[in-house]
Amino acid sequence: MSMPERLICDFFDRKESILNLAKRVICGFAGAVFLAFLTILALHHNGSIETETLIDSPPQTVWTLLTATDDYPLWNPEISQLRGQLREGNVIEFVEGTGPDAMVFHPKILAVQAVRELRWKGYVWFPGLFDGEHRFILEPVGSKTRFIQAETFTGILAGTLTQSVLRDTVISMHAMNDALKKRAELASGQPRK
Repeated sequence: MSMPERLICDFFDRKESILNLAKRVICGFAGAVFLAFLTILALHHNGSIETETLIDSPPQTVWTLLTATDDYPLWNPEISQLRGQLREGNVIEFVEGTGPDAMVFHPKILAVQAVRELRWKGYVWFPGLFDGEHRFILEPVGSKTRFIQAETFTGILAGTLTQSVLRDTVISMHAMNDALKKRAELASGQPRK
């Protein structure tokens, strides 16, 4: 083989080696990303919680208090402020907590069924990362109301964050349920039990 032929062959052999190396690096990176994605899916757990209380007051009274959001600072320990109209499709703003630990959320109202259900969905940073769908459900029980407050967490980070968030959220929900019960029973002239 002549010198020019050998140089040409060497050139193409090197080019092929570089291309093979590039393919291996790209495939390795893609494989690592895919394995990371599978690991997240394997560890991922959505979380749901539900709390309830029986309020000695009719559903209309409970609904009126729940939807009178301007009064939240007077009684609601979970949501200290709520701005915006409670209409399906609207985005509202609410502040959870007070002081330096307060968090601001901007959920979208998914359902408003008068004297029955209020439901919204929000997220942290961007949709699909850590989402929460919150529900308030009122069920008549004679002249009383079963008030159900529930939330389902979904998204990529739900499995990582869910356990501590569920624990804190349950505590907040019970505090709000108790405060709503007290306020509704006072409004109906019922003694708190």
